[in-house]
Amino acid sequence: MDSAIALADLIVFFGQAVKRIFEAVGKFGEQYDARSLEAFVEEQMKSVGALILEAAWRLRMKGRPIPRNLPCVCGHVKHGMGKRPVTVRGVLGTMELEERYYYHCDHCQAAEFIGDELRGASEFTQLAEERMALAGKDGAYARAAVLLERLGVIRVAASTIRKVCVRLGRRIRANLDHEAARQHMLELKPEEQPRGLAIGVDGTMLGRIDPQHRRRRSRKTGRKVRGKGELSHFFQEVKTLVIFSFDRSGEAVRKTFHATQGRVDEFRDKVALEAKKRGADMARTLIFLGDGAPWVWKTAAELFPQAIQILDWYHAVEHLWTAGRARFGSDQKALWAWIESRKSELWDGQLEHVVEALRRVSQQLGAPDQSLSQEARERDPRWIAHRAAGYFDDNRSRMDYPRYRAGNLPIGSGVIESSCKHVVGDRLKRTGMRWDEEGAEDLLALRCLDLNERWDTLWPLTSVA
Repeated sequence: MDSAIALADLIVFFGQAVKRIFEAVGKFGEQYDARSLEAFVEEQMKSVGALILEAAWRLRMKGRPIPRNLPCVCGHVKHGMGKRPVTVRGVLGTMELEERYYYHCDHCQAAEFIGDELRGASEFTQLAEERMALAGKDGAYARAAVLLERLGVIRVAASTIRKVCVRLGRRIRANLDHEAARQHMLELKPEEQPRGLAIGVDGTMLGRIDPQHRRRRSRKTGRKVRGKGELSHFFQEVKTLVIFSFDRSGEAVRKTFHATQGRVDEFRDKVALEAKKRGADMARTLIFLGDGAPWVWKTAAELFPQAIQILDWYHAVEHLWTAGRARFGSDQKALWAWIESRKSELWDGQLEHVVEALRRVSQQLGAPDQSLSQEARERDPRWIAHRAAGYFDDNRSRMDYPRYRAGNLPIGSGVIESSCKHVVGDRLKRTGMRWDEEGAEDLLALRCLDLNERWDTLWPLTSVA
């Protein structure tokens, strides 16, 4: 009986919508142009869809047995507290979820709803929240709000999009942490069986502004007191992972990413997890590309002892430039000539010549001053040249570029660096942008999920969280 009444109401509403559409078509050229007419029809059809979904959901819930109580994880019982209707906003429009039942545990205060499945984690439907996250994952929330409205998806404030992105990003991070902690106990099925797989690790700096660094002092005592004050601006390294399969010519085929400001040990767990997903254990050839930092090679040795370690070509050349500028300063002609000679030697495998040239530069500049502070050493030409010579000497075994090229192995000249720019720089390092730690981590999680082509896993993640 209820379904017959609902169907009759829907037929009436649909007829009214069709009538309004015909009337609008009759006003074409006067009140409507082609663009506004189609937008009006879209709006009418969405309102019909919202009403149909609302009615169908209500009938579904009425035909479903509603338990009086529910078991609670604490061992006690969640008592039924009756209906709790709610209004939700979706891409189709506003809907009333009338058959929504609330349960509460008096012992642990846990709560649960039945009939709430269409709703996301707020007053919006799951699809609306997904669309907001997709539009706002790059951090340009105001632009995302304008885009969603112009595309006819939903009209929301930029602050709402930010809240949705932060919440979903946090849940993605929680799921990754859970997977990483249990990866040794889980049987992860690799997404592919690659012939060749490369793992690259690098870092880039991100502008930060952290609420925990607020400072305000009392005018009377000079002591720190609660309240808003100036924010401390600083930079934080974002550790970036890229894993890519490569073909017989050494060209990258599919890339997946992970980026975080977290500690090295946390990052290593995520590297191991992503490598398992990409089938590192099954790859015929496994490459580990790094920038030369000791913790990077330690990660490679501990997690992937079978991998061929390669110093990323871009970073090797970058260190040549650093040493060259320390030696020649503003003499561009001498600097370029020296750099081109060293690059040719390095490319051809004449590593001894490169190391010897760097040692000569260090000798010409003089022994480094041991009394200088760490900050002063970063700018001192003697220390720069001394460290560059040590850098190449320490990475001798990872710079056999002729052999790598002969085997069509990637040497990372661009793939690693472009990954930092693609994941972090293009979206989170725009002019004037500053992030707090949690906000940056949440956006990085959303961006990587999208770039890794795993966006469809978003809602299974959130439904479990």
